Amino acid sequence: MLRYIFHFIVILCLCLSAGCTTSREREVNDELGDFRNWVNQTTANVAQRTEEDWKRAKADFETRTQELDQKQENFSDELKQDYENLKQEFREADETHARNLRAARLAEWQQRLLGNYADATTITQANVRQVYITLLENVRNQHSTWTNEDWEMAKMVMNTLNERKDEIDDGLNTDDEVKIKALQMEFRALETAGDLGGNK
Repeated sequence: MLRYIFHFIVILCLCLSAGCTTSREREVNDELGDFRNWVNQTTANVAQRTEEDWKRAKADFETRTQELDQKQENFSDELKQDYENLKQEFREADETHARNLRAARLAEWQQRLLGNYADATTITQANVRQVYITLLENVRNQHSTWTNEDWEMAKMVMNTLNERKDEIDDGLNTDDEVKIKALQMEFRALETAGDLGGNK
């Protein structure tokens, strides 16, 4: 009789254990499913996200993954891989958002510093000298209040202009070359002065 009772208790414990395991697996699947839906919804329209909106999404991602990371011991190998893929999908969307943001800022600063020459295709061998003059005039007028981030954007505009010049400068006359080099040196001098005294 005692043996039967013992067997019954063992079987009962096994059943309860299996039930707990099944319940835990179901809970893990549900949580990962919620995370999957969130990632899909969040990354679907990344191009339309504002900077502030994306910052909130990144903070939400950190909170969600911190919670799920602590539960990974309950994941099957398949779920672990699925989870890693979802995290990678979000990180790739984050990189895309950062590239889009840089491109938008660059376009804004090109308009700000180059004016009518913001579109690189309008810059030719005939007007490239004037483009550098326009850039430096705007830098002189605006740089006193620039932060380090502003200077980084101005450098990106200068670098983009330098790249365009390299594409079209075959046969550029000596006077224009000398003037452009002088303006490039002035830009670097202003940048250095901004770094030394600059606004943060």
